[in-house]
Amino acid sequence: MSGKILLEYEGLPSVLPSFIKAATTLGGGLEDGQTIPDIQARVSGVCGTDGRLQSYSQVCGFEQTGTLPMTYPHVLAFPLQLAVLSHREFPLKLLGLVHVRNSITQHQPMPAQERFDATVSVGGHQEANKGIEFEMLTRYANSQGECVWESSAVMLARVSGKGKRSGGRKEKKQTPEVMPEAGRWRAPADIGRRYGMAAGDMNPIHLSGISAKLFGFPRAIAHGMWLKARCAADLADDMGERPCTLSVEFKRPVFLPSEVVFSKAESAGGIDFALASPDGSVKHMQGRVNPADTD
Repeated sequence: MSGKILLEYEGLPSVLPSFIKAATTLGGGLEDGQTIPDIQARVSGVCGTDGRLQSYSQVCGFEQTGTLPMTYPHVLAFPLQLAVLSHREFPLKLLGLVHVRNSITQHQPMPAQERFDATVSVGGHQEANKGIEFEMLTRYANSQGECVWESSAVMLARVSGKGKRSGGRKEKKQTPEVMPEAGRWRAPADIGRRYGMAAGDMNPIHLSGISAKLFGFPRAIAHGMWLKARCAADLADDMGERPCTLSVEFKRPVFLPSEVVFSKAESAGGIDFALASPDGSVKHMQGRVNPADTD
């Protein structure tokens, strides 16, 4: 199918139809010569005071400041993201997609009481080591049409038989210097359910050991975006409200319950940070905060 597919909503759509489709879609994949079509969903007048902001802030460790936490617009746009990924023309199976990288740029603070226009889009793919990757873009604009927040979420769809050869764009591997420990967190057994309720993301791999085992995990795992949000909360004083980009690469899952070690260090005008197991043998996440390009 050629041409852009545009989904326009008067309000944020219900996530229930998307969850039902995800649970009942057994197949999915790209045929030879096929790629992901250009699908875009948008809605006007999104407001952060939707009843979940307080619980989200509490479960992620953010202070109430009158502006949206840097990671919260991702949560607000989750129904649009699901609408795109569950569209009948989207060729991949929704359940089983792996979030491998995420980058958020906040150009200016977003007051919780203001309304913004949100857009989510996908289109195209690239070959990767273990399958195919595609990028999901989310953007918020203010009433003047200025982009105030945008993100890129890189998703992996595993393909059977891949994983032994390299393909697609290679990430430059870095061996960061050992960074000083900046804190330890307890990721309790119920954090997947608590975050899922606050964020609207009720993926069964996060909710309980029983439901996670249905998808091949020995125990429930923490949401990657909860881990990123928890890092953002600890980095809030470092970032302030100036324009900046917060990027992470998800490494190994955090099985629940667990303890994780948060470390950070200033480097080349920004801040490097990481999450690891207490003994340092398992790297869960690495990330960086950079000043945003305001040109």
